[in-house]
Amino acid sequence: MALFASVFIIFSVFVFKGSVQQILILGAGVYIITFIATYVISWRFSSRIIKLTMGVEAMAAGDLTRKFVSRGNDEISQLKNSLNELVSRLHSGVAQDVTKHKELARAKTDFVALASHQLRTPLSIIKWYVDFLRTGDAGPVTEEQKKYLEQVYVSNERLIELVNALLDVSRIDVGTFSIEPEPTDIEQKADAALKKFMPAIESRGIAIDRRYDVLPIINLDPRLTKIVFENIFSNAVKYVPDKGTIRIEIKKTEADVLIKISDNGCGIPREQQPQVFTKLFRADNVRRIESIGTGLGLYIVKAIIEKSGGKIWFQSPSLEFLSSAEKKDEKSANVDGRGTTFFITIPLKGMKPRAGTKKLSSD
Repeated sequence: MALFASVFIIFSVFVFKGSVQQILILGAGVYIITFIATYVISWRFSSRIIKLTMGVEAMAAGDLTRKFVSRGNDEISQLKNSLNELVSRLHSGVAQDVTKHKELARAKTDFVALASHQLRTPLSIIKWYVDFLRTGDAGPVTEEQKKYLEQVYVSNERLIELVNALLDVSRIDVGTFSIEPEPTDIEQKADAALKKFMPAIESRGIAIDRRYDVLPIINLDPRLTKIVFENIFSNAVKYVPDKGTIRIEIKKTEADVLIKISDNGCGIPREQQPQVFTKLFRADNVRRIESIGTGLGLYIVKAIIEKSGGKIWFQSPSLEFLSSAEKKDEKSANVDGRGTTFFITIPLKGMKPRAGTKKLSSD
């Protein structure tokens, strides 16, 4: 649209041959109209995508009673009609024959995969348009307008993250994701993943304690290793207090590489710990700290580690941050809110290769 505006102004200069002042006024008017039109289109498109994504998330959680209202004949409306038809088939199938549970579960997974894949393109378009606006490429923007655009951009990024997570979960459930090990420096991968969170770490005064053994190069899937580290680090950074501590240990045992990631954050309530690695689970205490989250990260991490031949478990409260007296009486003491430690083991011989038609997203 900015290109169209520029061409229109140049054409007007040559045809009408107005004064410099008239040309400047015309140019400013055209750019303002272009900005407003682009902003309105992006906002309306984003609102429709947000509502659609929330519906898809509810369906992924098992709500098959939801119906989408479809108006018009554009791509979003066609997608809504397709989703309504799929949900109707799924719902009637459950009512008719409960013995088809496995087939329906597969259909639900396929449905989530289809919806997530279809949503990726419009979300990417929204991201491009909003970025085009907020950087000033479509014309000057005021500070207030820039603030609104930043909020739209951040919300769109969260939607992209959700769609990617849903797509990953569907690939895990169907078993179509691949594992492609290659010689990898695991310490370098850990530090590279941590770098993504350094702005938040530095601004909140969080201390990072790295303790790495000298390790050999191991056959790991670099993409999957990145997903594992980023998901664990993301939770640690979100739920550790300001000026808190995150401790990262990578050591070599007799047959494995042992990774320990500890924090002195809010911890996981004892009564909810059995649900930690399930889909869409978020503990009550973390919902109060951070309302936004998919509840899919640890489910994805567990699937990656276990399909790769490794193991993952956790400890909360974390013994890393308990006093000697609390460690002795840890079971009876009231030590909720004293951090969490995640343990991951990966065989020294590396991840098990796995053939698959799709890769999990790391973006």
